[in-house]
Amino acid sequence: MAFTAVVVVLVSTILHALWNAQIHKMDNPDIVITLSYLIFGLACFPIAILDPPTEVIKFLIPSAAAQAIYMWMLGTAYREGSLGVAYPISRGTAPLLIGAGGWIFLNEVPSILTGVGLLALVAGLLTLAGLGQKIGEKKSVFTALISGFATVGYSLIDAGAVDQTNPLGYFSIVAIISATTVISCRRISLIDIRQAIPSGMLIGALQGGSYVLILLAFRWAQAGQVAGLRQLSIPLGVLLAGEALGRRSWWGVGLVAAGAALVVW
Repeated sequence: MAFTAVVVVLVSTILHALWNAQIHKMDNPDIVITLSYLIFGLACFPIAILDPPTEVIKFLIPSAAAQAIYMWMLGTAYREGSLGVAYPISRGTAPLLIGAGGWIFLNEVPSILTGVGLLALVAGLLTLAGLGQKIGEKKSVFTALISGFATVGYSLIDAGAVDQTNPLGYFSIVAIISATTVISCRRISLIDIRQAIPSGMLIGALQGGSYVLILLAFRWAQAGQVAGLRQLSIPLGVLLAGEALGRRSWWGVGLVAAGAALVVW
C-alpha cells in the first residue's frame, strides 16, 4: 500500500472518528447528522449541476432510502446510548454482513484470515450487545444494528454507481434526497433546524472531508486495503468519546476493529 494512500486513509480515519465523537456529545445528534448530510449535499450541488448523474439515475432513490435509514438510526443510537456501544456495533455490522453474505449466498469460501475476522466480529458484537443490555441501552444496540444493515445497502448500491459517474455529484443528489426525506418524515421543526445549523456545518465539514479523502485513497490503493485500515476509526472514536464503560467494552471494541479489518482486507 503506497505511503501516500496510508497517510490519506489515516487522516480520513481521524476525521471520521472525530465527527462521530463530536456528534455524540451534542443535544440532538439525530437532527445534526441529518443536517450535516443536507449541508454537504448542497455544498457539492454545483458539481451535480455541471455533471449531473444521469447515467445512474436508477440508483439514486434506493441509495437515498438506505442513507435515510442509516442517518435516522445512527442518530437515534447516539441519542439513546453510549458511543462505546453504538459506534462499534454500527461500524462492525457491515463487514460482518458482507463477509458472511459472500460466504453463504455467493459460495465465496473465506480465507483463514477472513474466517478469523468473522469469528472476532461475532464475538465483539455479542460482547458489546451484552454490555448494552446490561447498562440499559437495548434501543441503542438495536438502532445501531439497523444502521449497519443500511450501510451495507447503500455501500453495495453506491459501489456500482460511482464507477459510472462523478461521485461527488452523485453523492450530492443522494444526500439532499435522503436528508429531506428524514426531515419530512420526522417533521423536524424549522426552530430545531436553525439551532442545529452551526453543529451541522461542523459535522458536515468533517464528514465530507473524510469522504473525499477516501475517494482519493481508492485511486492509490486497493479497496480492501483502504477499508481495512479505516477500521482504526473504531477504537479511536471510542477513545475520543472518553467514556468509562470498563474492560468489557474495550475487549468488544478491539475484537470488532480487528475482525472488521481482517474481513475487508
